Formats: sequence, structure tokens, C-alpha cells
Amino acid sequence: MSLLATLFEPGVGVATADPSRPAASLYPAEEAFVSHAVEQRRREFAIGRDCARMAMRTLGIPAQAVPAGGDRAPIWPDGIVGSISHCDGLCGAVVARRAHGFRSLGLDIEPASPLDDDLMDAICTGQEIDWLEALPACQSGLMARAIFSAKETVYKTQYPLSGQLIDFHAVSIRLDMAAARFAATFHVNASPFRVDEQLQGRFAIDAGFIVTAMALKSVQAKTARQEFTTWA
Repeated sequence: MSLLATLFEPGVGVATADPSRPAASLYPAEEAFVSHAVEQRRREFAIGRDCARMAMRTLGIPAQAVPAGGDRAPIWPDGIVGSISHCDGLCGAVVARRAHGFRSLGLDIEPASPLDDDLMDAICTGQEIDWLEALPACQSGLMARAIFSAKETVYKTQYPLSGQLIDFHAVSIRLDMAAARFAATFHVNASPFRVDEQLQGRFAIDAGFIVTAMALKSVQAKTARQEFTTWA
């Protein structure tokens, strides 16, 4: 899916697959995680690992196991960061090398359909709801789904660095529909991220899917604290 590649800078390997196709065999460390899972969960997991290995190959990285931890997050091989996402109809993965300055990646794929009204308050902040209500009715539900996807991407980006579980109201999203970009502002401290810290991401809506993306790179600040920048 060339669309996915446009959302990440050079140096990030991307791959997608149809989740209904047969998956390759899992590595033993991966198999252990889904040994008792239902068939649909096993298939999603296996196709995600297929995509991860395909993305590695685009960067010349040998295929390796990507097991999951007790928190269900992928455990990437040493020196590699990545993210995996899937929904009905599409699975994707992105990877990058730490040696090239990448600290974390986030990817989320959702169907391009409106967010259910009964989920709105749980997902969106008051400010986000006000923005959505100002949109034409034909756009608001879809943009609410885009906000949900962006928050999923922010979570996947911050978690490998903070190790903290944050809820949907922990960050707010500002979508720039003209530029196909979004800004995420933290409302909680999730070290190394602080209240009011902002990360930048990209999104696309095409071919029946919403895709949101974030690549976090490190820069050395003048203070002792390590700070981060996102490519936009």
C-alpha cells in the first residue's frame, strides 16, 4: 500500500497485507503467545508478524521473531522499533533502526466509517467534541473516527518509552484536514512526556481506511533531559 509509505519518512520500512490471506508459520516465541487463542486472533497475530518481517526486509534486516510481552505489546528485536495495526480488510507494520535516530513508531489502521455516537464521550475531550459538532454532519462521525485512530497511534508511540497506560482523555488531538496532519497534546505526565508536550503526526483517508502515523526521533536538548521531535 503506497499510501502507508507516504506517511513516514525515508528510513522507515513499511508493509501491508490482506488479513484474510494465509499467514506464514510463526516463530516458536510468537506461537507461545497465541497457543490458546481463537482462530481469528491467531490469524490477525500471524499476519501482523508477516507484515513486520516484510517491513524488516525492506530495510535489509533479516527476518526475526517479534513476540509479545505480558502487556500484549510487540517485543522488537534489539536495535529496532516498530508498530503493527490491523482491522477488517487491512494489516500493516512499520519498522526502523534505532541507529538512525528513531526512538518509537506509531501506526493505526481503522475502517473509514463514522465512530459510534455512544463512544464519543469516552474517546473525545470536550474541546474535540465542540470541534466535531461545528463540522458538517456528513464529516463529523468520520473525523471522530480519525481522532480515535490518532489517539491509538499516540498511545503506541509513547508506551514503549513511558511504559504507562494512558486513557483517551490523556491527550487531545487537533486535526488539520487540509494538510492531513495532526497535533497531539498531553494532558498528563507520562515520563519522558510532560503535560502540554505536543507530538506531530500524519493521517490519510483512502480506499476505505483511515491510517494515522507517527515517527519519533530523539534530539539532544541543552539540558540533561532527552527531548524528542516528530517528523512532519
